[in-house]
Amino acid sequence: MPEPLLTVSGVHKSYAGSPVLRPVSFVLTPGAVTVLTGPSGSGKSTLLMIAGGWEAPDGGEVTAHPPLPGGPLGAISWRHAGFVPQSVGLLDELTIAENLAFAARLGGPDGRRRVTGLLGALDLGDLADRLPAEVSGGERQRAAVGRALAAGPSLVLADEPTSHQDSARTGLVLDALRAAADRGAAVLVASHDPAVARHADRTVTLDSAHPVHDAG
Repeated sequence: MPEPLLTVSGVHKSYAGSPVLRPVSFVLTPGAVTVLTGPSGSGKSTLLMIAGGWEAPDGGEVTAHPPLPGGPLGAISWRHAGFVPQSVGLLDELTIAENLAFAARLGGPDGRRRVTGLLGALDLGDLADRLPAEVSGGERQRAAVGRALAAGPSLVLADEPTSHQDSARTGLVLDALRAAADRGAAVLVASHDPAVARHADRTVTLDSAHPVHDAG
């Protein structure tokens, strides 16, 4: 088994004294897709933010091996970590292709080729020149997936990336995430979708009432 890229050890979080993430431990390895499951309120989105260094836990540790620039508790750059938020977060003034290219520029000389491939793989080729406001919610979501992968990151964090997709396009999203893992990325997906869990190499089920330990 490959050495872990990221180790999550006893991470937990509360807001206003109310726990939103019970202690959880697991590892992320290059080449594997790990899916976070669990009921609403179990902390899946919070854990993604902590794993990417965009939010600090109240306790526990997130350790990157080797340390990624920015590192845990300091946001990791888009070159090393691609993030798909539920809000999508595309730049409204850029076309779909330009949104992907904006991220791809961090990934070196292969960026243009990677953008072209992702537009095709995610069924966005005919929409490349449209603005986000000119496409559907599902198309914007797939564009956000493409943007997260465009720089060839070593860590991919995706929050409900199939929530606006039909079954066929869910398959496209899952194939794109799998392709990133096959290239050596560690992929962490938070999802309620059983289809996503079925495509996982491993799942970590968060519990809103009890700590979770998954040694992998």
